[in-house]
Amino acid sequence: MLSSTLATRCTVNSGHVEIMESDEYDPEMHVFTYGSLMFPEIWRVVVGRESATIEGTVSGYSVYRVRRGAYPGMIASVAEDVVCGLVYLDVDSDSIARLDRFEGRFYERHTVEVTCMDGQPRVADAYVVPKRHTYRLTLEPWSAEEFVARGGIIDFTRRFQGFSRLEAEG
Repeated sequence: MLSSTLATRCTVNSGHVEIMESDEYDPEMHVFTYGSLMFPEIWRVVVGRESATIEGTVSGYSVYRVRRGAYPGMIASVAEDVVCGLVYLDVDSDSIARLDRFEGRFYERHTVEVTCMDGQPRVADAYVVPKRHTYRLTLEPWSAEEFVARGGIIDFTRRFQGFSRLEAEG
């Protein structure tokens, strides 16, 4: 289960956030998650396997709830903003392909710099909402605790279209 200390252990990293689009697989690719994919039960369904994780933060982004959805979108914002999340370590190319299908066209995979809770900086890919889709976000910050309290995991796995894309493509 997601650590309950995730939100309380976040600290602002004064480091620079580098954003680059990324479509190629690196054998040591890490994936920064900030929403429903932080929950191992959702991650396992999407990628079909477990992965080692570490908590971390990304500066220069904010997370908001998607309109008519229980899930969030992360957007570039001011340097002082910090997003808390979970980094999945050494994610293989098959899992990245499944994640790309799951996330669909609403998100773009970008490379971000993560400050991990072990003190080590890591480069990871994150699914970010591009400017052309920000109108689909509310002004309501997304909260993992609220997601769980509202029955979000069960509701999300029942309703999210990304699961049907995975089933259709095998």
